[in-house]
Amino acid sequence: MRLLLAAFHAIVFTYPALSQRLEHHDLLLFSLTQNADSNWLPGAPRFLTKFNPKGYNNQPNFFSDNELYLTVQFPADTTQTDLMLLDLGALTQTRVTATPLTAEYSPTLMPGGRRFSCVRVEEDGSQRLWSFPLDRSDNGRPEFPRLYGVGYHCWLRDTLAAFFIVGENDAPHTLQFAGTRGQIPHRIASNIGRCLLKTGRGQLAFVSKATEQTWFLKTWDPQTNRQEILVKMPNGSEDFTILPDGTFVTGNGARLFQFKPGRETEWKEIANLSSFGVKKITRLTSAKNRKLVVVVE
Repeated sequence: MRLLLAAFHAIVFTYPALSQRLEHHDLLLFSLTQNADSNWLPGAPRFLTKFNPKGYNNQPNFFSDNELYLTVQFPADTTQTDLMLLDLGALTQTRVTATPLTAEYSPTLMPGGRRFSCVRVEEDGSQRLWSFPLDRSDNGRPEFPRLYGVGYHCWLRDTLAAFFIVGENDAPHTLQFAGTRGQIPHRIASNIGRCLLKTGRGQLAFVSKATEQTWFLKTWDPQTNRQEILVKMPNGSEDFTILPDGTFVTGNGARLFQFKPGRETEWKEIANLSSFGVKKITRLTSAKNRKLVVVVE
């Protein structure tokens, strides 16, 4: 499998300069089971980042039940991040990109399942959204060539994506959407969190930061252009994942919480991971086969 060696474009706030070494993070894998009270409980922990014990391991995303993509930086690297593929069944690691002059972040499977997208910090420091074939048959292309300042993204369908756009000159970061045909961005909201996920109903779930202390989990419907507040987030939590049954899971410190719209009115604590050595949960991702991966400091 050959490595990608193409060059790409820009990031400012969410991703550091290409000359910076990133802080160490680890990934833990759990299997989820549901008890009689409909609580999702994590068990059978597995350490995933033994291959990079002192480096940066972050932004995991399941492409299938056993294929986990993530962003890595090895201790010897100070000028790049690359993407890795962990096969949880075969217990193998594959380096997907090896680009000394650019940095890649946030790998995301695209609708159709033949390509994946990521944010690339290009040689001039700009951030754009690029896509690559899963079979690594070419060096990729920018999906929205004129859209800069992309921090994070989420595909809502094959022709529509939502973006966390980095605010310039102390301006707030904004949530925008654009179609692949017209390529014209439209603003949805400002002062948002970095986590953008599609719900089972085709809506966009995101965190709205009303004040420094008050953050809400919200949805945006691309069909009606309407937003809805679902629940207040735990203090300081802006990352979440959505389980196959529609339950939201977030982390706060070493604790995991769940929220099921229509069944619960607030977050419910389901686990304390401190017994596994966890001090702080940052990001989360989940697979359809009830696997949960948490990023920990």
